[in-house]
Amino acid sequence: MKNITVKQIINISVIIILLIFSFQNLDSVKVKLLFFAFELPLVILIAIVFFVGYFTARVFHHKKGKTP
Repeated sequence: MKNITVKQIINISVIIILLIFSFQNLDSVKVKLLFFAFELPLVILIAIVFFVGYFTARVFHHKKGKTP
């Protein structure tokens, strides 16, 4: 039988926490943007905002020591 590493325990814990978070945020929310309005689950909205922020940070990331 394989030994379970600390990294595997942390990964499993994070996955369990994310699953709990997802199941607790399945309620639909109304989103209004300019002239548009639509409903979607809160967990989807959170994921969209997370990925938009992630990709925005990747685009505008400046390396140290680099002149603008």
